[in-house]
Amino acid sequence: MDMDLGTRIAEVTANTTFDDLSEEDVLAAKMAILDTLGVMLAGSGAGEGVDNVMRLVRELGGNEECTLVAQNCKTNPVLAALGNGALAHSIDYDDAHDDAFVHPSASVVPAALVAGEYAKASGKDLITAVALGDDVICRLGYAVTNPEANQGLLWMLPVLLGSFSATVAASKVLGLDADTVENALGLAYNRAGGTKELVIEPGALRGLYAMYPNMTGVLSAMLAQQGVPGLKETFDGKAGFFTMYYGGVADESVFDDFGHRFEGTQVSIKPWPCCRFTNSCVDAALAIARNEDIDPEAIQKITIYYWADDAKRCIEPLDLRRNPQSIPEAKLSLPFTVALALAYRKIEIGSFTAETIKDPLLRALCEKTNAERDEGLSCTTSKTMLPGRVRVEMTDGRVFDKRVDVVYGHPKNRMHWEDLVVKFRDCASYCSRQLSDEEINAIASLVESLESIEDVSVLMEAVR
Repeated sequence: MDMDLGTRIAEVTANTTFDDLSEEDVLAAKMAILDTLGVMLAGSGAGEGVDNVMRLVRELGGNEECTLVAQNCKTNPVLAALGNGALAHSIDYDDAHDDAFVHPSASVVPAALVAGEYAKASGKDLITAVALGDDVICRLGYAVTNPEANQGLLWMLPVLLGSFSATVAASKVLGLDADTVENALGLAYNRAGGTKELVIEPGALRGLYAMYPNMTGVLSAMLAQQGVPGLKETFDGKAGFFTMYYGGVADESVFDDFGHRFEGTQVSIKPWPCCRFTNSCVDAALAIARNEDIDPEAIQKITIYYWADDAKRCIEPLDLRRNPQSIPEAKLSLPFTVALALAYRKIEIGSFTAETIKDPLLRALCEKTNAERDEGLSCTTSKTMLPGRVRVEMTDGRVFDKRVDVVYGHPKNRMHWEDLVVKFRDCASYCSRQLSDEEINAIASLVESLESIEDVSVLMEAVR
């Protein structure tokens, strides 16, 4: 029998060291850590349903070993992974792999931080764990979505696959050997699950889902560390993952260069806290507003051009998208997000409030917005992040037409570290406890020089 994929993942996890990472890999991992910490801090104050999770975690108590981010308290590693995981996607501002269809770091970084603090792991260990975890979830995402036969299946990949990536990250910082990592993956398989009913139904659970894979990852790694046996044919067995969830259809060729290249470098960082499928047109609108110094009151007509069906759902039904009634609806609306960009030349967390969705200027701009399909925007650069185009006609006859082929934050148009720090500062300003500018800058500096830190507890203490 060929080696089970779980065995391969375990061997690479156990044997990969910081020295195996390129400078690009290290930077990508550090950006993933800072970005995820930022959205976790923001989630502590702005994430729906987060307080309920944290209340339960506090009531359950536990040995004070691992930090609950922004809660000024500690608990045991499993509960810390549950609580911190609940923060990571709570405002839908975490990173994404646009072609593997996963939010990778939300199901990796909290587990790595918790297990790393528990094990007093070094910064180099943490970076390596995140590089491995992000790589595994992205490759698994490709493996199950590449085959035509799997199109349309309604599994929630960041939860389903995140159980394995969180296990890899936790196992790495705990220093587990290959056999033990394999057991941990086999244990995680027994807890893996999650469907898109999470996003079909409205409600806060959509934002809280990352609590499950992070808790599973830390718990599975720690159980395996204690000698609890796991499955040995987790992925390719008769009743293994690929058989039970995908009818045995998977593209395992995506693991051909596994251990030699890390997919985390291909992860996109979201520059704006709105639906990913609005981002290309938002980028175009921001360029028009900033470069042409337009007066939003003097806009006569706005036309949004799209090609992908994913973008189309941010436009139709047009009456609803022009008149969002809630913050989630506003974040999903192309007319509203483009209006925000044109009117205020920035989009931040605070751009989406009960007051802004009633803003007369934004309402007026939305009413002036129409949408057209543009076949010229067809592109093979990415499965999902296709080009966007915005045309603005002014009352004085001037016309501004801007197309963006690769949105900012995509690996082909990478976000600069200094811009990520700006995003981090914005996120940190919504933390449930007030952080000073000095504290915020210190956290960013710690992550920037993470490879020089001997114990990641220093970082966790800073975000406590």
